[in-house]
Amino acid sequence: MKYLLPVLAMSLLALVVAWPQLVPSEDRLRIDLAAVGPAGGSKPQVLNPRVLGIDTQSRPFQITADLGSRTQSEDGRDVYLFDQPKADITMSDGSWVAVTSDNGRYEEASKTLYLRDNVNLFHDSGYEFTTQSARFDVLNDSASGDEPVHGQGPFGTLESEGFRVLDGGERIIFTGKARMTIYNGVSPSG
Repeated sequence: MKYLLPVLAMSLLALVVAWPQLVPSEDRLRIDLAAVGPAGGSKPQVLNPRVLGIDTQSRPFQITADLGSRTQSEDGRDVYLFDQPKADITMSDGSWVAVTSDNGRYEEASKTLYLRDNVNLFHDSGYEFTTQSARFDVLNDSASGDEPVHGQGPFGTLESEGFRVLDGGERIIFTGKARMTIYNGVSPSG
């Protein structure tokens, strides 16, 4: 037993090392792409995805995220799912608008971005609005949301139950019960 067990162990170890050479398999180096991704999810994921485009008024826009994946909706259209999405658009007057959130979904065919969880909209003139969900329709240059909105800017503060952005940002309607506090001596138009 003193000599038999070590010889048996060495024989088994040699068999384990030699086995792939004795029985070759084409599946040996195959990578299952469904299991690839930082989180080990069931879909391939992309780090730092980017969507670039131009809206109907020839204004450039960009959507980036920390992590993204592509899937299909029930009707077969491509849908992109984003973690920590950020959207930027340059307005006709040269001003800049940025939107961020925790989660997002972009539908390529309809050019619609759905954001949820900690949605934050910032305009470079100093206005900032937060809500929990928003929908941005790039084709129609509109946006909407039915969750409570909190905003602040150079003119004061605002709270409402929802919002609508129409005409490429020319008109903003705050829906439901709304409350605005205007700072002394400052007009809302700037």
